[in-house]
Formats: sequence, C-alpha cells, structure tokens
Amino acid sequence: MVEIADTAVKGTLNVLRSCAKASSIRRVVVTSSTVALTFSSRDFNPDVVVDETWFSDADFCREGKVDCPHMLHL
Repeated sequence: MVEIADTAVKGTLNVLRSCAKASSIRRVVVTSSTVALTFSSRDFNPDVVVDETWFSDADFCREGKVDCPHMLHL
C-alpha cells in the first residue's frame, strides 16, 4: 500500500510542477478518483468542463440514485 500511495503522491507532484511551468493553466483539481466527481444529477458529457464544483452529491447517493454501495457512506 505504501508503494501505491508513494507513487500517487510523486505522480501528483510531477503534474503540479508541470502545471506551475505552464502560464496557460489557471487551476488544477485533484481528486482521489473519478468516483469523487461522477455521482450527481448533473449532465456528465464530453462537452462539460469538470472543475471543483463537480464533487459527488452525498444526498444524491443517499437517495439511492447510484448503483454503487461503497458510495453510500457519504
């Protein structure tokens, strides 16, 4: 588990360092996985820009609108 976490941290730091060098990047959104962003009533499609406002909606998950039992702890 330490190897996985260490690799994830190093990878994230590499991405952030690269972003810091690019003047066109205004913000970076870091999430634990796509699960953190995909469970809501919002329209998730290729034309949508996903940002920090897209975190999964706990109420949406609690109401049983997701078929993902591990999300119900929110």
